[in-house]
Parts: sequence; C-alpha cells; structure tokens
Amino acid sequence: MIARVRGVELLAPLALAAALVIGVLAAIDPIVAVGAVAGVVFAFVVFADLAVGFALLGFLSFLEVLPTSGGLSLAKGAGLLLAGAWVVRLCTNQRERDFFGDYPALTWALVAFLAWAALTLLWAAQTGPGVEALSRYLPNVLLLPIAYTAVRTRRDLVIVLGAIVFGAVVAAAFGILKPPNPEVVSEGAERVTGTIGDPNELAAALLVGLALGAGFVLSRGRSLALRLGGLAAIPICAAGIFLSLSRGGLVALVAVLAAGTVLAGRWRAAMTGLLVLVAASGVLYFTQIASLPARERVTTTAGGSGRSDLWTIGLRMVHAHPIGGVGAGNFPVVSANYVLQPGLIQRSELIFSAAPKITHNTYLQVLAEMGVVGFVLFMGIVLTCLLCALRAARLWSRRGEVGMEALARGVLLALVGLLVADFFISETYGKLLWMMLALGPAILALARREAPERPQPAGLT
Repeated sequence: MIARVRGVELLAPLALAAALVIGVLAAIDPIVAVGAVAGVVFAFVVFADLAVGFALLGFLSFLEVLPTSGGLSLAKGAGLLLAGAWVVRLCTNQRERDFFGDYPALTWALVAFLAWAALTLLWAAQTGPGVEALSRYLPNVLLLPIAYTAVRTRRDLVIVLGAIVFGAVVAAAFGILKPPNPEVVSEGAERVTGTIGDPNELAAALLVGLALGAGFVLSRGRSLALRLGGLAAIPICAAGIFLSLSRGGLVALVAVLAAGTVLAGRWRAAMTGLLVLVAASGVLYFTQIASLPARERVTTTAGGSGRSDLWTIGLRMVHAHPIGGVGAGNFPVVSANYVLQPGLIQRSELIFSAAPKITHNTYLQVLAEMGVVGFVLFMGIVLTCLLCALRAARLWSRRGEVGMEALARGVLLALVGLLVADFFISETYGKLLWMMLALGPAILALARREAPERPQPAGLT
C-alpha cells in the first residue's frame, strides 16, 4: 500500500518533468517534440491493449511519407514499442497462448529463416548490408507471435482489420486529392504515390484495403458503420490503384478478383460481379478519362522501366550461387559484377549508380540473396500463413459464422493480392506483408478456440 501511494505521489513530478522535456524539444525541433508526444501516447496505448497497438502499427504502415515526418519512421518506432509490450505481456501473464507450442513447424521455419540469413553473411561480399537486412527481418518475423498474442477475440480482429482499411483509405485519398501533373512524363512524375511514396507499393497496399473492405461489406453481424466504411473503401482503393499507373498493381487486382471467384465460398457470385464492375471501371478510366501519357504507360511494357534488367541480374546471381545466394542484403552490393556477361542490359545506370536498385521482385530477391534454402524457407512461411487463413474461413463456414468467414476470406484475398503484387516489387522487409502473414495463424487460433459444437435447439439432448 505504501509503495502504491508513493507511486501515485510521483505521478505529478514525472508528468511535470516529461512536459519540461517535451517543451525543450519543441523549442529545438517541433517535429521531434510531436514525435515524442506521439511516442508517449502510443506507448501507453500499446501497453494497455496489445491489439490496439497492433492495429495502430497496421495503420502507420501506410504512412511512410508525410509532409511533417522528415526522416522519422513512425512504423519502426511503433514496431519496437509493440515488441517491448509483447515481451512484457509474455513475462507477466503465464496464461497467454503459446505460438511456439501451437505452431512448432512454423516456428522452426521462422527460426531457420533468420539463422540462414545470418549464415549467408559468411560468404557475403559485405557484412554491413547483411546485418542491416537481419535487423529488418527480425522485427518483421516477430510480428507472427505478436499477432498471435494480440488478436485473441473477434473484437481484436475487427479493430486490426478496420485500422488497416482506414490506413488504405487515407493513403488512397491523399493521392486522389493531391494528384501529380498528368502532363509530366519523367520517371513516374505523373503517378500517384499517396502517403507511401512509391506508386507500385501504393497499389500493392491498396489491394489489401480493397479486399478487407469487401470482407467488411459481406460480414453479417458487424455494425452498419463498419459495413458502410468497407463499402466506401472499395472504390477509393480501386481509384488509387488506377491512378498509381502500376502495371503490377493492375495485374494483382485482376488476380484478386479472379481468385475471389474460387476462394470466396458462398460469395463467388458477388465476387464475379465485382470483377466485372472493377474491370469495366478500369477500361472506362484508361480509355476515356486517363491522359495519353498515363494510358501509354499502362499499355506499353518497354521492359518494365528497367525491371527486366534487374531480373536478369538476379537470375545470373541465382545461376552463379544457387544454394546459398550472394548474402542477405547484398544484391545491390554485387549487382555490378553480373552486368558484363552474355545478354543485353539496357538500363545499366540502375546498377552503376550511387544507390543501385534492388530486384523489384520479392521472391527473386530472396532467391538471389539467400539461395534455394532461404527461398524454400520463405515460401514455406508464406504458404503456411495462407493455409491458416483458408482453414479459418472453412472452420467458420462449417459452423455457419458468416460474418467471421467473410473477414477470414478477406484476409486470404488480401494476402493473395499482396503476394502477386510483390512479384513486381521488393517488399521482403515490408511491414504490411508480414502483418498480413501474421494474421493467418492468429485467426486460425481464434476459429479453433471457438470450435465447440453449436448449442442444440431446446428439447434436444
């Protein structure tokens, strides 16, 4: 009791000290002060409710570029706080669900993936980029057990998915309301980038918002506001994808809608109708509304703006080092060594520059940097998480839980779209990718925990 009273007495001096520190920071750099305040608020929220913290991280993953953020990465700071809160939760609550015990094969795959990434540094040309790659892989891999602990109830799942959809809407709306000059044609100057900063990454992220928005629309039992919000997210995200002029994003959009006709269960007819509607909207936009430069960019591949050259370099690395790769994080370091080989490279300036480009293909990046071993481990993680989402949808379907089935299928289709889009961009370290993968095991555990037989009608024994 005495300790508690003393703790309460210390609150006022601590608050005053914190206010003084933030005041000094505001005088030196207002942006840093705002970040400090946001960090304190986020820390309080995440330690109080891990699910809300995970949801906020999902929202922040859409805010990579902000006019006032400078070099501050909100998502990275939020991820570190979230990991700290998760560790505290595990240490103070022995009754938490055990991800490592419930998914031993997936756990070993994650551990082996990190271990192999570290091992590749033994033959990497430079260890610095490899260490940086490991520092980015580790917090992303931890998102799987964190999500497993955070998403424990239906309410938690709705909060997380709702935050992701809201983030997608904000990212798309920012690009729609502040479009670039449609007449400027120079290295993507005519393309919408939203709050993410890259048009291809924007398109990939908006696919997630579109699929989850559809899940909310079809989710019976959810509030009218959530379902209307999901309905509004669909055209906004689709418009953002069109304005990004991302060929990979458009291919992934078609893949999502086509997969929906197979994986949407009882909503196959609805997904087919949505496929026709979105396809018609895309054709109308690019034939009647879009500017000529935008139209030509979508209809003309021209080597994918140098992407095919980067893929050629990556394949040469795979041919030279098929088992172990060139080392985690070392693709841009050694890419110049693979230019002067038989075969035409049209955009060599992408390689010989102060900042050489990466592969623009998530799967080829893993294969080139970590060889077949790393690629198999990575794909094992991806396919396991996809299967978890599908099994969760089927469990809820068998029990007649239409609303939860819709959300699970939304997660599944969002993953499909993101994984297809990642064939055209390098998102190996992308937080949104790992968060969506993490939701697979989490929602399967939620579905299994609700697995008891449905109550029988009165009068039956």
